[in-house]
Amino acid sequence: MRLKTAFVSLMLLICPCALCYGQLSFSGVNGERGYAAMRAHYRLDLDNGFIFTPMYGYYRMSDKEIDEAGSTSRYGLEVAYEINDSWQVLAEGFWQPQAVGYQAVGYAAGAHWRPFYRWGVLRNPILTAYIEQTRYRTYVDKQGNDLPNGSFGEVETGTQVQAAADVGNWNLKATWHKVIEYSSKPPHYLTFSWANIPFMTAVVQGFVKEAAAVRLSYRTDILTPYASLARYRYNELSDTAAAVSAGLHLHLGEMNLSGGVEVFEPRREANRKTYFSMSAEVEF
Repeated sequence: MRLKTAFVSLMLLICPCALCYGQLSFSGVNGERGYAAMRAHYRLDLDNGFIFTPMYGYYRMSDKEIDEAGSTSRYGLEVAYEINDSWQVLAEGFWQPQAVGYQAVGYAAGAHWRPFYRWGVLRNPILTAYIEQTRYRTYVDKQGNDLPNGSFGEVETGTQVQAAADVGNWNLKATWHKVIEYSSKPPHYLTFSWANIPFMTAVVQGFVKEAAAVRLSYRTDILTPYASLARYRYNELSDTAAAVSAGLHLHLGEMNLSGGVEVFEPRREANRKTYFSMSAEVEF
């Protein structure tokens, strides 16, 4: 808790204009057995071509009010530079300090490409591509027991491609993530505490080898319903898993509020997990 308070205080000191302009976003989910996850980012456009986006993520698997052993955080920063109206270059990094027997650091580089603003009914197409690398350190096995040799290190190299476009009031987004190479094959008795699934706020555990997802929304002046479908595959399993989400965005001037639900493994009753989501976005 002290680390999170210090991080927020530091960002307000470094960015005294944070309450004057930019875009602040929060999203969170709550689920069974006290599970809770939160993600936040602040997009700061300096009007000189540079865009800074500090990010924070957190999740708790325990229902205890204070349980450092049952929660973990991630701190990240994305820096973008607009070369022209069509191209942006990107650099991103994150740090996950040691908690619940795991730690990680990751970095990525990529680019945004906007080929045109409008072509017939198609508007604002954007293609984003990343090359990324994540370094994991695992200190416990799946049962939470300390590893006999102290820890296991892994380096994951991957790529991610995202696409988005508007057609009338409809917005379509799609993303694909693929691990190109592991430095060594992760043992079957080990997992990892944090894996992102596209368009989902909830965090899953494991080494995710591949993930693909689509998100569709329909914008009106007041409400925007949305729905997402994701399919992903763990490194140690050949079968794919699924997650779906749906909800509504409410537009109130410069603020957007939303509520929805995220369901992992909707067709597998034994493994099904349901989370209720809320989010808020404010432009300054």
